[in-house]
Amino acid sequence: MITIVNRNDRDTQNDAGEKLSRSDYRKQQRAQKEAFEKRDRERMRAEQRYAKTHAEVNQQTDQVSQELSERKRQRLGRRLNWAIFWLSLGIIAVFLVLFFVEF
Repeated sequence: MITIVNRNDRDTQNDAGEKLSRSDYRKQQRAQKEAFEKRDRERMRAEQRYAKTHAEVNQQTDQVSQELSERKRQRLGRRLNWAIFWLSLGIIAVFLVLFFVEF
């Protein structure tokens, strides 16, 4: 059985509430896609222009962030060294207590 679809039977509608044919719907989708791609290209160009004009600020920010991360790494290293020291001291104390104290 062959069903013939009439233009009025389609569910896709445009902004005015009219039913769209497949070709009209595809044209609308293609136009939306092209508009999006155009906006995206403009955004990328603007970001590239901004990056070129603010390159010095980015380098200074990178240098500051590297110095900050280095200080954090050194601080964490000191804390870990002290934690290892105190854990080792605690283990030795437990062994001494177990060796000299009879239960």
